[in-house]
Parts: sequence; structure tokens; C-alpha cells
Amino acid sequence: MNAPPRLVLKQSTGWFAAGWQFGEALLSLSDAAFKLFAWLCLNADRHTGQLRLSVAEISQGLRKPDSWTEAALHELRERGVCCWTASELVEITDAYWPYEKQAATTASQEYATQVRKMLLAASCVHCRFTPADAKLVQDLHRRGVSLRQIQRAIWLGCARKYTTMLRNESAATPIASLSYFTAVIEEVCQNHTPDSYWDYVRRMAGELEREWLRHTGGSSSQLSK
Repeated sequence: MNAPPRLVLKQSTGWFAAGWQFGEALLSLSDAAFKLFAWLCLNADRHTGQLRLSVAEISQGLRKPDSWTEAALHELRERGVCCWTASELVEITDAYWPYEKQAATTASQEYATQVRKMLLAASCVHCRFTPADAKLVQDLHRRGVSLRQIQRAIWLGCARKYTTMLRNESAATPIASLSYFTAVIEEVCQNHTPDSYWDYVRRMAGELEREWLRHTGGSSSQLSK
């Protein structure tokens, strides 16, 4: 008997495991509350089932008035679907969350630590990791962007930066923020090229870095090793 064809996701990030909990919510909640529940599921941190947003921010995301959002949140809380606190923290309860929850601080802090290490490994990056950078990391973590995808984006972005700096000395300003890589991260998330391609990008980034350091008389970084 032939095996059924393997299902392949068109996008590697942004999806949500909608199981029986999702179907139960569909049947038990009002249309407004279910729409809000679905939006929360798509935007919550996969590791914790949480997101920290104000009523106004949620309303803006759903293009609904604040009164609509508040009513839907109250219903979700009354039905035991979500916890909603005065600190603007919304958490989907275990009964309606399909993933095994992890400690919020452990998961998010380790993720941020690894991103910092990746940035510091490149000689062309002088990032102080500002609050704006920390918020961007939180957004990437909440969306489910993997550390591998961020690493690949840094390799690719640095390779392009070194190429530009070697061609034009006046453009030799170091990368100062994680936001520099935002568009490249999106590009990587949409890219389904094999691992061999990213091995090539890593090697190319290292070679370009070594050439740039020879040109400027700088010392080598972890990226060029």
C-alpha cells in the first residue's frame, strides 16, 4: 500500500496547532469571543500561552472597538478559556492550550540570550541590545521564529554587509541594532532552501569577514572561525 503524501507547510512560522480544544471553543463561544480566542492563539507565545497587550492594542489588531474587545475578554474569562489580569497579561488556560507550557522566564530569557550571542559573534555588529531590540526579540519569540532562522538571517545579513563595506569604505558603519535584520529574517522564514545552502552562506560570511578584517586590521570573531 502506498504511503499517503507528506503534508508540507507553506510557511514554517506563524501556524497554530488547532486541536479538539479549538473545536470545542468554536461550538461553545459566541462569534465575538471565538474570533478573539483564535486571534489570541495565533499571537500568544507558544511556550507559555501568554501575551501582554492592552485592550486598545488588541482592539487595534482586530479592528474592533474597545467595548467589543472587553466584552469578548470577559466571556473568555467567565468560560475558563483565558485568564486576564489588570497587568494586561492574557493567558490561555491549560484546558484550551494544545502545547506543553514552559516557564515564561526560562523560555524567553534563554531565547534572548542566544540571540545576543549570535549578534556578538559578528565583527560588523556593534549592538548594545536596547529595549527596542529586546521587544523585537519578544515579538520573534512569540511568533515562533526559531533560533536557527535568526542565525541564518544574521549570516546572510552580515555577508551582504561585508560585501557592501568591502566595495565602499564610506559604508563601513557597523550594524547597531537587531532591527537591521528584520527584513532578512522575514526572507529566511519564507525560504525553503536546503541546509547545504545555509552552510555555504555561513562559510561565505566567514570568508568575507576575514577579508574585511585583513583590510581594516581588526581581530577575528567567532563568525570567522
